[in-house]
Amino acid sequence: MSVCPNCGAFSNGGKFCESCGTPLPAEQNVQPAQQYQPQPQPVQPVQPIPVQPVYPQPVQPAYQQPGYQQPYMQPGQVYQPQPAYTPVKKQSTNGACIAGFILGLVGLFTLGIPSLIGVIVSTIGVIVAFAKKQKGKVLGIIGFVLSLLMVVGWILLIENSDKIGEALNSSGEGTSFEEWLFDDSYEDKIAIISETEWVEKSNGSRIVFEADNSFTYYDDYRDLNNNYYSGTYEVYIGFEGINIIDERYSHFGYTSDDICDKIDNERGVDGVKDFVTLIFHNDGYWVDGNNAYDLKWDTVYIGYFDKNNLIMDLTYLEDGKAYTFVSWDNFDESSIVMPETTPSETEHSEYYWGSVLVGGVELYQGEWSGCDEEDEMGYYYLEKIQAYNEETETRIQLSVVSGQYYEPSVAEEMAESFKETMEEYDYEVSEVEETTLGGYTAYVVTAQYDDGQYFTAWYFVDKDLRVHYITVLYYDSDSVSYEMVRDTYTYEH
Repeated sequence: MSVCPNCGAFSNGGKFCESCGTPLPAEQNVQPAQQYQPQPQPVQPVQPIPVQPVYPQPVQPAYQQPGYQQPYMQPGQVYQPQPAYTPVKKQSTNGACIAGFILGLVGLFTLGIPSLIGVIVSTIGVIVAFAKKQKGKVLGIIGFVLSLLMVVGWILLIENSDKIGEALNSSGEGTSFEEWLFDDSYEDKIAIISETEWVEKSNGSRIVFEADNSFTYYDDYRDLNNNYYSGTYEVYIGFEGINIIDERYSHFGYTSDDICDKIDNERGVDGVKDFVTLIFHNDGYWVDGNNAYDLKWDTVYIGYFDKNNLIMDLTYLEDGKAYTFVSWDNFDESSIVMPETTPSETEHSEYYWGSVLVGGVELYQGEWSGCDEEDEMGYYYLEKIQAYNEETETRIQLSVVSGQYYEPSVAEEMAESFKETMEEYDYEVSEVEETTLGGYTAYVVTAQYDDGQYFTAWYFVDKDLRVHYITVLYYDSDSVSYEMVRDTYTYEH
């Protein structure tokens, strides 16, 4: 007799439990126990106790080999056993999508510098991921959106730079949009220019800036006591320097669009942050301790400032000539040949009359005195002096036109304009002729008034590109005064 270890049922032989089918242990011999002989007792009635039936629980086998059901086969077909499971191929993640996502994130913290690349990389990654059914498409789309937003933001900022600049300036903080755009301190560059002493490499002129925005511009870097300009100055960097030309100095023929095109051709878009406008507000030119000009006028330079090497490559707006200024510490004196610091002075006779700025003539005949008659031509003068001979009613004027700086060809144009004006009044006028006056190429024209008086005018442009206007008003009886001007006029500055 055996006892089932699973359900406890007894079994008379056999290897498996008759109740649950569990394998039975080998049959053991069980010695019958000595039977107890009860003593007779009074029998008490016993209440029956209901007994719940016990149902054997099914037993799961420890392991069962899965069975295989053979598929239905056609006659002659050989059965090929199938594997218990089919392996699933693992999807790969697209690397371009990951890279695009990273570029999009980096763009948020670097003002969108890598965003354009991020748009391209993300687009390629998403397209490839969909085609090859790879993972990472969501990352690629997020990277694309982040990068695209930064690119669009840049476009909007650039297109509205003027409005943004006005808003920033109106805040009173003095910050320009361009300074923020290029992340380059304009104030720092202006400070460097203002704190540096400059020398022009080819002609040796020297600029000294002072803390109060005043300057001294010496003709010769070796002589700081004579022949110099004085006044105040302004420095502008970037688009501020471009816009100031439009606002104040458009009469030079430059526009902001012209300058931007020039910068783009020469330096590219990064050239804007190096663009500089240097303005001198001159209040005089000093010779031997005296102010020879005693007027106010502006000179303007535009160009580029190299902060690392302390070089300013500038163009003089009045004549378009290029100049290179280097710091005094980097200036090589042996690179240029300068004239003598004390040039020989021209000896004048006792009849010399004139000034440093306008030149002079030898009035060797007649009695002359100074005068200041109104000029009917309506020019504004940097300086004008007149001599008058009361006996002959002859007047000589030496003058320099103020404000503008000109190409030499302007002298001929002004002479032609004078001729046309005289013709409008029906005066007799000669043709404009090219001649030489004071060592300069000049253009001369003569008109005769109704009373018989002659008016002869010479026009020429000096080496500083200033227009000289020399006239003599005379009668035939005093033609010698005309000859004195024609033959003795000199200009030495």
